[in-house]
Amino acid sequence: MNMLRVWPIVCQFGIGALLCLIGIWCGLRGGYLNLKVREDRRLLAILIAGYLLMLAIACIFTFLAPHWAIGDSV
Repeated sequence: MNMLRVWPIVCQFGIGALLCLIGIWCGLRGGYLNLKVREDRRLLAILIAGYLLMLAIACIFTFLAPHWAIGDSV
């Protein structure tokens, strides 16, 4: 595996996850987010699903799309 392709994803999404967790933690501690409220739970689910979707899209275009350009099979 070419690590020159892996490290940008690890750095980008790793630092993004860390900052997102800090933001969620501060929101919970500060009272802006309350897990007893349905809308806040839905917001957290949307944030997590969006993060995972963007990670999957980045991985697809990083690892699979270069092979599509040269006509290789998946």
